[in-house]
Amino acid sequence: MRTSRPKVDPVVRIGPGLWDGDRQVFTLHDPRTGWYFRVGQHEHFLVSHMDGERTVDEIEDAFIAKFRRRLTPALWQSIFALLGQRGLLVGSDDPILMERLRDARASQLDRSRTWLHARLPLVRPERLLDALVTVMRPLDRPVVWAAIWLATLGAIGYVLLQWETVTTQAFSLWTQPAALIVFFVISWAATALHELGHGVTARLYGANGIEIGVMWRLPMIAAYCKVDDTLLFHDRMRRMRVALSGATVSVAVCLPFVAVHWLTGGLGIWGTISAAMLTFGMLFGLVNLLPVLRLDGYYVLSHLLNVSTLDESARRELVRLVRPGRFPAPPGAKRFVYLAYGISAYLFQSVLVVIMLVVAYQGIAPHLGGGAALALIATATALTVLMGVIFVRRSRRKLAALPGTQAPSDSKWGNT
Repeated sequence: MRTSRPKVDPVVRIGPGLWDGDRQVFTLHDPRTGWYFRVGQHEHFLVSHMDGERTVDEIEDAFIAKFRRRLTPALWQSIFALLGQRGLLVGSDDPILMERLRDARASQLDRSRTWLHARLPLVRPERLLDALVTVMRPLDRPVVWAAIWLATLGAIGYVLLQWETVTTQAFSLWTQPAALIVFFVISWAATALHELGHGVTARLYGANGIEIGVMWRLPMIAAYCKVDDTLLFHDRMRRMRVALSGATVSVAVCLPFVAVHWLTGGLGIWGTISAAMLTFGMLFGLVNLLPVLRLDGYYVLSHLLNVSTLDESARRELVRLVRPGRFPAPPGAKRFVYLAYGISAYLFQSVLVVIMLVVAYQGIAPHLGGGAALALIATATALTVLMGVIFVRRSRRKLAALPGTQAPSDSKWGNT
């Protein structure tokens, strides 16, 4: 075994190192079976050096030089066994094994659906995306992206300068059935374009297996575009563009309505629709940029910081404030980044919850009285928190039990 020259199959793609708490993780993807694997720095080093040219001894020498640790014979055996069982080594891709792995991947996706999070795929739009990529490729320029967002700032300024007038016209939408129907048709089209924006951008950069559908994330139902291959992009700006493209398309759809509103003066059916698009439609696009919720802005910030699970890393760092030994300390400035994000997210979510409770109280109190309203809201809140804790724990245990999804565990490496 020491003189063998192991080679990982060339079709296996390896993504960049992203931070998960105190460690870096790398994503491996086998497009033949659909499996994604997360591995640590040690495993990534070994896999990336299995190029068919280096012997096992040469790989181990390079490993010792970098990490000052030695790999035991038993550990080498377990590494080769794991790679072979996953069909990742050249010569290990037995057809029966590959079919079994594909079936296991499909079963994993079914079991990953939980009460908190589930996806219903509707289409795999590769042909449509390929056609759109041809059209959109010339537009993928920094100047175009900048122009859209500069125009968006101008549109926001246009609305703010006549805020009271525009919002009054927008809210009159609910009293005009024809305008309301047209607005909802445009909004649904904008939502579809939002998801296609993610898909086209990802496809432009080489992503495969793109999926569009409907997602359940307690307590919301929303459209989604699955672009898991983004984690394989080594170019950070490309990952950020994929995440930002949906919101960019959403605000771009609203921009022509500035001219419509100016020409109509906000009067008539199209004046009302244009006012609604410049307020409600624009708000939808901008809300997606909030990084404290798992929306587009969250992924833009995660890619900017080169972090794979920003919210989970922040949660662990907040736990370390009260239980210092509970989790390992992240290196350097990462600790302060996680703390800043975690505190900001919890403050925002707390304010949001308080606002919702106040609105609920104001809606219930006139009918049941103040005391009964408080009791009802307190009971509902307690039950919601209890159910949330139960569902979160069950979902985390369920996801942690799925192979290929959990963070790499600490390995028992030999000493030099």
